[in-house]
Amino acid sequence: MRRRTFIAAIGLAGAVLAAPGVAAADPAPCDWVVSKVAVPDGYDPAFTDVKGTDSRGNYAGTSLRPGQNTKDLIVWTGGQPQVVHELRHLQWLSMAGQNSSGTVLVDGRVVAEGRWAVVQYSASGTITEFTAPDGYRVTRAIALNERGDVLGQGERVSDGRTVGILWSTIAVAPRIIDAGTPKDLDDDGTVLLSGREGKPGALWRDGAVTLLADEGKYAFTEAIRGGKAVGYQVEGAWPDSQALLWDRDGKVRHIDDGGTAFAVNAGGLITGERSTMVGRASVWRDTAFLGELPYPDGVTTVSELFVVGDDDSLFSSASDYGPLRWTCA
Repeated sequence: MRRRTFIAAIGLAGAVLAAPGVAAADPAPCDWVVSKVAVPDGYDPAFTDVKGTDSRGNYAGTSLRPGQNTKDLIVWTGGQPQVVHELRHLQWLSMAGQNSSGTVLVDGRVVAEGRWAVVQYSASGTITEFTAPDGYRVTRAIALNERGDVLGQGERVSDGRTVGILWSTIAVAPRIIDAGTPKDLDDDGTVLLSGREGKPGALWRDGAVTLLADEGKYAFTEAIRGGKAVGYQVEGAWPDSQALLWDRDGKVRHIDDGGTAFAVNAGGLITGERSTMVGRASVWRDTAFLGELPYPDGVTTVSELFVVGDDDSLFSSASDYGPLRWTCA
């Protein structure tokens, strides 16, 4: 039987602990094979996106509910999609990620109660809602990590100020992060913060903030994993750009022939666009260029918002074509 668990602001007694990741440490080159991801019957591939993977062959995402202006959570097992009906009470559902235990993090609007909810859906069907401490309210889900920590975005009720909220499996109460806008979460609990006014942002670790190195250009931070944060900076006239990798101390390196960097896995595999903001979708291992990704016949561009599994499986989508999966042969 599926059950529903609610996490109060005092702690995380009911949180799901994640299994260790399946990091792909082998840097050997491979041939990338692209395939189309199946969608549920009646759902439009053009409005379906894979948003996470358990790195064990299964993945999850969202798709526009037929005839309605909202999305459903979709989980794929063995390549076969299934609609998660238990979360259909969440209007405008959005998925934030998935870890190796199969746990999925989403947010959505509980219309009947006039509020936003951050909700975790486990592989066994358990639904867990995360609530903010007194004086705050949740606004969206940001990320979850391998040990089961959950990062959300919220706001202070008194003045509407945006904050991060971290529900940690090793803390008795959620932490309020008032140092910037939360962007992503690493497995050790490090929070990546977006920068303001074109600055690259910072790393938050247990209350201590480390600024990311700034080269004086308009920069965007996108993701963090294994102590490596990735993003890119604008190099001049659009679409010129340079992909960047910051280490855990905030030091920065240029990614070879990288225009953008949007995702990174535990083994340092990075996806982005080659050379410019409109370049070919490509992959790197740390800062070393590995190659461009193949597209299906008739596809000329794909979304830059990649999912990168620890098994080196990749996911994106193409307009009017639908979600795509790449595997390393």
